[in-house]
Amino acid sequence: MQPFVSIIIPTYNRAHLIGETLDSVLAQTYTNWECIVVDDGSTDYTEELMEFYCEEDCRFQYHHRPVHKPKGANVCRNYGFELSKGEYVQWLDSDDLLSKNKLMSQIRDLKFKNQNTLATCAWSSFLNNSGQEEIKSNFPVFRSFAHMQQFLDVLAISGGFFPSHAYLLASALVKKTGGWREDLIINQDGEFFSRIFLIVDEIVFSKNAKVFYRKNMAD
Repeated sequence: MQPFVSIIIPTYNRAHLIGETLDSVLAQTYTNWECIVVDDGSTDYTEELMEFYCEEDCRFQYHHRPVHKPKGANVCRNYGFELSKGEYVQWLDSDDLLSKNKLMSQIRDLKFKNQNTLATCAWSSFLNNSGQEEIKSNFPVFRSFAHMQQFLDVLAISGGFFPSHAYLLASALVKKTGGWREDLIINQDGEFFSRIFLIVDEIVFSKNAKVFYRKNMAD
């Protein structure tokens, strides 16, 4: 039985971008997934667009952030995780993209590993509204590490990082860390994965997977 993967996407007024993100989910060669989109109070046509995707494929879910919860992407991530049923979690922002073999490659690489193993992959950033120009990233951390300390040492001197959607991790790891901190405004993913790193034993680098990180012209 193939493991079930929960793809969790917080969104806010990204109707002009999220369609491309969802298309990259639909293009996955790995098919045993659910995609949970949690809306943080959009005022554009996100709801109408999500109705279309949910009607086209029942693996998509669309939810609104509960009114009693504070506004914020981390709140939406935690709520999406509460709703999720996957053995693995794929975090994804509503303007970023996955290569079509991302999930398949990382599920295969994690197949014989324990739950305290984290999968990573290569990534490139691309400029929005600029002909989709890719800026290639090639860091020393683009390899596997048998011990977490080795990964952290190389990460510290490389000047590199992994965007959150480059990882695939077991849901059990998220439960152990207590989820995303909802009081943070900046460096949310850095703080979250710092806690993940404390309990991870091994890093597996998936050579056949890649993700794409969108940079806006104002970034």
